[in-house]
Amino acid sequence: MRTLALLASFAAFVLRSRGAEANGAFPAVSQLVADPSDAEHLVLRSNFGLLISHDRGKNWDLVCEAGVGYQNLEPAIALLADGTTIAALPSGIARGATECAFSLAAGVSAYVADVARVPDAPERAVAVSVDIEAGVSQVLRSLAGGSSWSAWGNALNELNAVTLDIAGTGERPLYVSGISQTETVAGVLARSVDGGHSWTRWNVPGTSKLSAPYIAALAADDADTLYVRLSGTPGRLLVTHDGGAHWSTVLDFVGPLDGFALSPDGRYALASGRMDGVWRARTSDLVFERVSCKKLRCLSWTHAGLFACADEFQAGFLVGESLDSGSTFEPRLHLPCVRGPLACESESSVARACDASWPAQAEVLGSDCTNAVYTPRDECASGGGSGAAASAGSGGANTKPELRARAGCALSGAVDARGAWLTLLLTAVCGIGRRRALLRKLRD
Repeated sequence: MRTLALLASFAAFVLRSRGAEANGAFPAVSQLVADPSDAEHLVLRSNFGLLISHDRGKNWDLVCEAGVGYQNLEPAIALLADGTTIAALPSGIARGATECAFSLAAGVSAYVADVARVPDAPERAVAVSVDIEAGVSQVLRSLAGGSSWSAWGNALNELNAVTLDIAGTGERPLYVSGISQTETVAGVLARSVDGGHSWTRWNVPGTSKLSAPYIAALAADDADTLYVRLSGTPGRLLVTHDGGAHWSTVLDFVGPLDGFALSPDGRYALASGRMDGVWRARTSDLVFERVSCKKLRCLSWTHAGLFACADEFQAGFLVGESLDSGSTFEPRLHLPCVRGPLACESESSVARACDASWPAQAEVLGSDCTNAVYTPRDECASGGGSGAAASAGSGGANTKPELRARAGCALSGAVDARGAWLTLLLTAVCGIGRRRALLRKLRD
């Protein structure tokens, strides 16, 4: 344990010393949200800022991290019905009523874990803040398009929240997921139907400190049906049809389960991961089958269409769109095709923060959009599948491939708790030079 602590301390020191360029890591993306009122408007979260499209993915412009008001983070984001972008930060909630001017919203200065819009109330949004040392989480709400926030209901004691979601206004349920800080550490789903004044808590099976429950989606036509994905490796998808009292495992992955989405009509569920590919099921029976070996990091399935985000060298794109419910994806964004900083007036806060840093960022991303063609390795991990049966046979979800070091800095295979520290250390040591070498290799 002392060795792990030393490794962690050293890695943290090196990471802190490296500067903010793409978080010191290979450029990556991890969340895509669509404007509920404008199908042309998409926002993509990356580890070097927010990428904005106003033509349904044809062109993308960058608002750098400093332009939003953070550094070395990948904050949870949401798009409100008037086009306002909000982001959960360690010091509050960033709000961009226009994408050229982000500022901290009033009423909250604590660490915020997650943000979400209220589906049937365009001007409303919810968030959850966390006092990690005290183990207390507090739901917040905004009635004014995210410009100001206040506590909503009673705090959740002995709980470090990680996600929240809301079914709607009135008596529709509000959900918060997180890790319990009681003597028995477990993942918890808290549910309230009175605006957070009273809470019912349910343990989420299969969780631990290394496998937290993340709310993946709420069923649009049934506020008691909730999908939760477990973080870490192996990944797992659970569903409850009674607000958290009872759970079923409906999908086991060999690797992490990164993305999940429901079709706008509620008939289909789609899940994806970096090792297991893309799996689809009818929500009527939740029997999943693999429909693709694309390695995807996130899924967004709304009125705007079915979009995915991915690592360029794994999937062959940063953003892809599917016209056949997830069986195939066509590229909509490559690394070198980010056009540059969002066009803003020179005196705007975003222009002041982002214009000067763009040349260095462009060097990392590349500039040859015309020849941005990558050949992904579309093979899937063996095993995985629907329900508990998937982990029963050989090669199932409980199989952990050997952790292998290769090329000096890279790791392949699944990573356990000890391997996670090694990954952190290697990432810290390899640094920017490795990232640029990878980019040169991809271009060649």
